[in-house]
Amino acid sequence: MLARTAFPGICDTAECAELFLMTFPSHSVMRPALRAFGAACAAAIATVAFAGTAAADDGELPVNALAAEITAEADLAIEAYDVYIETDGLVDYLVYAKHRAATARLAARQLGYNQFAMIDAWSDASLVHQRAVLAAMSQVGVPYRTNASVEDEGFDCSGLTSFAWGESGIELNRISGDQIRSAAKVDRDTAEPGDLVHYPGHVMMYLGVDDAVVHSVNTGRTVEIDTISARKVDSVTFGNPID
Repeated sequence: MLARTAFPGICDTAECAELFLMTFPSHSVMRPALRAFGAACAAAIATVAFAGTAAADDGELPVNALAAEITAEADLAIEAYDVYIETDGLVDYLVYAKHRAATARLAARQLGYNQFAMIDAWSDASLVHQRAVLAAMSQVGVPYRTNASVEDEGFDCSGLTSFAWGESGIELNRISGDQIRSAAKVDRDTAEPGDLVHYPGHVMMYLGVDDAVVHSVNTGRTVEIDTISARKVDSVTFGNPID
């Protein structure tokens, strides 16, 4: 009831548990039980990798099933982030944290991942990483465009990463290989949401949990929440653009 009073409009049990977790210190005895409850809720949710089709400028393209919800929450999170950065106020931070958590939760649902693991990964990342991830999430469903990096219109793979990090104030080279070479190499265990994930010819952004990424795939596809290809999972390189 406290969570619903503080954040009107939130009514599903997983969201309420997550908001309670935000209010309890990390050592609280309540947190393990709530986290287990959230994991059970996540496991009970049936997810679909992609909707059948969705309209795009050049025809019908496949998009993530939750794309519209994800981009709506990401836009709200970005707006709240900008307010919080300007004011540094607690209330403004809580509004931002609510929308950041909602975006992370939707990303996890899209992949069938543990929602609280995704929420925690994003909240533990640096603010610049968070802003970069949210910028990429705001473009889910936007068509792939060769040599493009135009908000709400089209991206190739390095166009998306350069756009997302540019929104966080970090300029990246437009060539995928140059992006990863300029980044500080990190391993999967220490990679943050927003870090680059690269294999020759393609660059993605890590979402902080298991093999979850967001990327602009190839012609005929869109910006998508996805997992690293099983054929590439052992050969990818992770890089932090700000270290």
